[in-house]
Amino acid sequence: MPYSLPSDTRYILYEETDLAQLKQKPCHFKCGIYLICTHGQALISTGVQQYIFEEQTELIFLTGSLIQVVQSSYDFKARILMFPQEVFLKAVLPIDTPYYNYTHEHPCYHHTEDERSQKTWKEINLWMDMAQMQFMDNTPQFRQQQEYNFLQSLLMWLFNTIQEKLAVKKQYSRKQILYYQFLQLVREYSTREHQVAFYADKLCITSRYLNEIIALYVNGRTPKQLIDEQLTAEIKVLLDDPHLSVTEIAQHFNFPDQSYLSRFFKKNTGISPKEFRSQAR
Repeated sequence: MPYSLPSDTRYILYEETDLAQLKQKPCHFKCGIYLICTHGQALISTGVQQYIFEEQTELIFLTGSLIQVVQSSYDFKARILMFPQEVFLKAVLPIDTPYYNYTHEHPCYHHTEDERSQKTWKEINLWMDMAQMQFMDNTPQFRQQQEYNFLQSLLMWLFNTIQEKLAVKKQYSRKQILYYQFLQLVREYSTREHQVAFYADKLCITSRYLNEIIALYVNGRTPKQLIDEQLTAEIKVLLDDPHLSVTEIAQHFNFPDQSYLSRFFKKNTGISPKEFRSQAR
């Protein structure tokens, strides 16, 4: 029976996985996630964004994210490190904000064939080996201090790889930067903030200008469509929990009432929340 990844963790966890459970339904991880692909290929969705996750690719979400495997090859394998927010917030304190901003805006990176990048890829696997050695057993005597020391050292090492990653990326225009920042904001706030004006204010631009930017990079789609797409994916995660009523889910996502959520969900999926739950079962 495949190992089932938890949506949150109190300890640093290391696993080798094919992410099979994420093919059936999306999961919103509350903890931080660091994934590297060692074999095969998968298409990973976070709601509004999709990433080609293939061999020698990193995928990192420091504050958790909704993740679903849209499709994968038969030989797909990944190594995953899951870390609790409490440990992350303590470990990240002395680290400069540019690293934090970069990983938020560019969570996915594919290593190139050059010697420097290949060296970095080998070192990443060594970090995973260290995690496997230290955290496969949940009961070592100095677990708390080990976790803090390991995660802080890993984050500092990752911070030092940013210049290498930036070197293989072209310079982004202001519109591209705003586009990536908008996607990050949608991942972070869509469960509570559903209107375009909120995101435009966060970016210090007008809603009209935000519409122009999004239309440029996502084939004519609007910011509102992307917000609703992410929100719909998040709603599906909670609908999968039989212990939550539709009324409770509506409150969680800041809808006025159950009927409003039902209309929104049917408009975006073609079926009602009740029908979705029946199909899932």
